[in-house]
Amino acid sequence: MSFDALVNSQGGVFTRDQALAACSVPELRSRIRRGVWRRTSWRGIFVDARYPDDVQSRIRAAALWLGGDLVASHSTAALLWGFDVRLPHAVAADDLHFLGPADLDNRRLAGLQVHPSSLGTDDAELRRGLWCTPAARTACDVARTADPIDVLATLDAALGSGKCTREQVARECHAQRGLRGIRQVADLVRWADGLAESPMESRMRWRFLRSDLPAPQVQFTVRRGRRSHRLDLGWPEHKVGAEFDGLEAHMTRRQLTDDRDRHNFFTEEGWLLLHFTAGDIYRRHEAMIATVSRHVR
Repeated sequence: MSFDALVNSQGGVFTRDQALAACSVPELRSRIRRGVWRRTSWRGIFVDARYPDDVQSRIRAAALWLGGDLVASHSTAALLWGFDVRLPHAVAADDLHFLGPADLDNRRLAGLQVHPSSLGTDDAELRRGLWCTPAARTACDVARTADPIDVLATLDAALGSGKCTREQVARECHAQRGLRGIRQVADLVRWADGLAESPMESRMRWRFLRSDLPAPQVQFTVRRGRRSHRLDLGWPEHKVGAEFDGLEAHMTRRQLTDDRDRHNFFTEEGWLLLHFTAGDIYRRHEAMIATVSRHVR
């Protein structure tokens, strides 16, 4: 196999030894200086500059450096499957996670964490050219090690991605019984539906599910003639809706105009529309629940 073909087969990453089999040391250094190749966070691992400097290249470089029968797992696998719910700064700060055999010593290296697995890695699937845990298993691994407020958000995102079903996640919960944190996942699987349009909507719903309020309906649609609008969460028997308002939803004049028109639509239909922010969900959730309770009671 030619060097270019080897690099392409490895997703743009390669080792120093592989490079030196095709060029001299001065040529390797020259290509790095000229930006033809890039260094990575792991000594002796390089990336062809024709490949983007993104998280997938970083994962490929880490996997090549680790070697062995290791597969991407936890939040790293969630990134590959497309249902990671962490904020961007958390993604940048977190280690990359890989799974190995049960007898592997838990290794925490610079920027990496390798987990031993009693379940093995024979079920690994190829995703975007990288081996990782299956989607349902990934959702359970992430959810059972997450903060409670992120469990439902993770499950909703996994189902919303279309990469796994609720039944598959439930089976995976059964397979992982006895593992730390799996009970909090199993308790919420029945509520996961993948309809939420953002992780914050799922976090808001989790707050309401933990209260003594009746469970809200997700993405409830109100129609009048040919016009219809959806609510993030709704209690239709009381005509009360709860909306999560993020900054990006009101950044432009057009967005604000559409938002006010939509609010007026619900008011004319006899609905009370309550708006909440991340601050309400994270820090003032008791007041948020009390506000809804006054109207749903």
